[in-house]
Amino acid sequence: MSSWRTLRQDGSAKLGAALFHLAVVEARIMDIYVSHRTRVLKFYVVAIAAGATAGLFLTGWGETWDWSSRFFNGLIAVLAVALAAETGSVSVQLGTATVSVAFIPFLAAAFLFEPFWAMLVGGVTFCVADLFVRRKPWIKVVFNSSKEVLAIGFAAFVYRAFGGTPSVYQFRFVPVAVVAAGVAYSAVSSVAVSYAVSLSEGVGFSSAWGRIFGGSVLYDLFATPIPALLTYLYVKWELGGVVSLAAPLFIVRHIYVQNLRLQQATRELLELMVKQIEARDPYTSGHSQRVSRYARILARAAGVSARHVEQIATAALLHDVGKVFEEYTPLLRKEGRLTPEERALLQSHPVKSAELVTTISSLRGAVERGVRHHHENYDGTGYPDGLAGEAIPFAARIIMIADTLDAMTTDRPYRKALPFERVIEELRKYSGKQFDPRLVEIVVGSPTIRRILGSLHHPPEVHSQLLNRPAMTSRAERVGMS
Repeated sequence: MSSWRTLRQDGSAKLGAALFHLAVVEARIMDIYVSHRTRVLKFYVVAIAAGATAGLFLTGWGETWDWSSRFFNGLIAVLAVALAAETGSVSVQLGTATVSVAFIPFLAAAFLFEPFWAMLVGGVTFCVADLFVRRKPWIKVVFNSSKEVLAIGFAAFVYRAFGGTPSVYQFRFVPVAVVAAGVAYSAVSSVAVSYAVSLSEGVGFSSAWGRIFGGSVLYDLFATPIPALLTYLYVKWELGGVVSLAAPLFIVRHIYVQNLRLQQATRELLELMVKQIEARDPYTSGHSQRVSRYARILARAAGVSARHVEQIATAALLHDVGKVFEEYTPLLRKEGRLTPEERALLQSHPVKSAELVTTISSLRGAVERGVRHHHENYDGTGYPDGLAGEAIPFAARIIMIADTLDAMTTDRPYRKALPFERVIEELRKYSGKQFDPRLVEIVVGSPTIRRILGSLHHPPEVHSQLLNRPAMTSRAERVGMS
């Protein structure tokens, strides 16, 4: 018996060491992947810069100078509006990507000037804004400036192809040419930026595009007449025409920025409240913020709209706020198994959480439903309402898996954190039972989640201890995990 125990311990230690080395190999593979992605990104930036340089050279070759004050005043006015718009661009909270209303003066430049000058306006604007205002590294300065040169150049080409004639002396409105130029500009700019973000941030192209531009497609389409209006006003009244449009445009932008800041302040207050609730228990400290982070990644990877992503992330942040009530405190701190009565009491927390969420009117509806149903199992055995499959709100299905991800990868009173391999094993084991199978596949295939969770590996001796523990003895025990 002694020799058998020794043999078993020996085997566990060797298996633990093997898992540790596997983690090291996996980390090395991830490093290689990141390194390869970085090389591809640099090559991509060089290609974009080469294309922009070639475009400027080809359009500028043989270009004649217009020495009139109308031309120079227009060039300076459009450049000034573009700089003002771009230096006040708004972050979309994915990497360092930003959006602004600078496309209005850029397209107006394509309608007023020959392609070379319009492209130069875009390149100079981004170079000055990125280099002296945002102080971005050279690779981003080069990419952003070059991307804009190409987008404006393509828009100017399409504008001419559909019958538009650039001029500072007269403007003939050709609706098809104006709309086509706007679509061309947006297409080139969005594809170029989304691919760069995809490479730099390690997210899918469609996910990056949807997050940055998915909610603005219709806006861009309906906004295409504004650059044409700016062009008309300059041709008619010169600088006075530019000011008459630019002033209300920046007032609207200021209101939009203030609204974004209000939303950010609300989010920070919610995070502060959640931190205060979780501060009572060292095992759950930071839990809701991590769940919100996982939920955001999952929602983006699933291809949902930007607005829905924010709703899901908010619901994930607030999914456990009902545990603020005192009756849950002893249950959360209990180190042993819960009794049936205690388990039934703890299972009431999603309802309590949803009730608290509804006290904020803007969170009623999708956020409330995501909170209430985040413990519904895919096969219908969950709580509080026993929903199954597609009847469970999508936000709740995402929170269920994000909640479990964090629970499995952090230490809890009843068990130590599980290694990444065991996490994947558990997700696959309960796919279609507790979890939405499609979301399980997204988690398994997500390089972002793999990178985050892969950093939580433990040394071999801890692996050895974990291998002798049951991962999760039953779904009922999971009630106490979050």
